[in-house]
Amino acid sequence: MAMVAQLRNVIAHVYRSGERVIRENLHLYDPESKLIADSQRYWNRTDRSCIPGNAHWRGNGVFAGDDARWLAMGRHNLAQFARLAGPAYLRTPRRIVDWGCGGGANAVHFAPGAARYYGVDITAASLRECHRQLQALACEAFVPVQFEADQPEHALEHIPKACDLFFSTYVFEIFPTKEYGSRVLNIASKLLTNDGLAFIQIRYDDGTSASQPHRWGYAQNLPHMTTYRIEEFWQNAEQCGFTPQLVTLERQQAVELGERYAYFLLKKS
Repeated sequence: MAMVAQLRNVIAHVYRSGERVIRENLHLYDPESKLIADSQRYWNRTDRSCIPGNAHWRGNGVFAGDDARWLAMGRHNLAQFARLAGPAYLRTPRRIVDWGCGGGANAVHFAPGAARYYGVDITAASLRECHRQLQALACEAFVPVQFEADQPEHALEHIPKACDLFFSTYVFEIFPTKEYGSRVLNIASKLLTNDGLAFIQIRYDDGTSASQPHRWGYAQNLPHMTTYRIEEFWQNAEQCGFTPQLVTLERQQAVELGERYAYFLLKKS
């Protein structure tokens, strides 16, 4: 039976690889509307065992039985932010937007001490889980903001006052398209004060075939949906109302969640 299962996995891998080559060469991509709809369906399925783990819920997926890894992920992102923005920035109570908060892996590190902490996500279950993690820390700053994937601009209606920091990690890479990423960057600019900061992590395109955005099959290509060249995202941020300040690259992510990560610190223009 083990040999049969192994053979099936090999056949499936060959099929997926072949399909990718054909689609890339013939430019057979899914329309953005389909990818957006597929993303909403995928993340709504929190009843499937893999989804909470992919949304970074504590004790699920790769974090099952490995609480240290779950905590290390958010701690690492906080350290990257402090490296770029300075360690003193969060010592002042800030109004913070966590776009794609998932199960709260970042929130438990960024939210304590915040004046307001807006957790933004397309699934109610993840917002509840994020809230649960912060309640365990007696953090009362959390404000959940839910929107449908095809209407990210609706988040603007639920965050009435300008914020100091907008951040998003492990999210831009799972956006349906680069164009969708631009929509979110524009939303970030509108949400921030005149001197507000954005801290955004992307997966970067290093010119290899493996690093190209897939643009089809949302569920099966989840971690590789959207990638950018470094200068491309820099210019895109400028077009969306930001002045890039700094960028740092990680060829291999320290907590081994993936590779080719870039962290940008942007300032509202």
